[in-house]
Amino acid sequence: MAATKQPAEKLHTMVFLKPYGRYSRNDRAGFPLEKAEQLEKRKIAIPSDKFKAAAADKAKADAANKPAKGTEGADKV
Repeated sequence: MAATKQPAEKLHTMVFLKPYGRYSRNDRAGFPLEKAEQLEKRKIAIPSDKFKAAAADKAKADAANKPAKGTEGADKV
């Protein structure tokens, strides 16, 4: 009888917001669902898809607040 391979538990990719154990800020790692939820609840890490969305919103906001190119030294009337 051949040994059947058990399907591996699906890992959830998390991005760290602050240092935790051997991980530093912005590191990515995969965790089982329970551990991923615990890290998110404790505000240590967030799921990578939420991190990407937050980064895109921040980039969009930064671009909106940036003056037009070439007007950095112009007098504002």
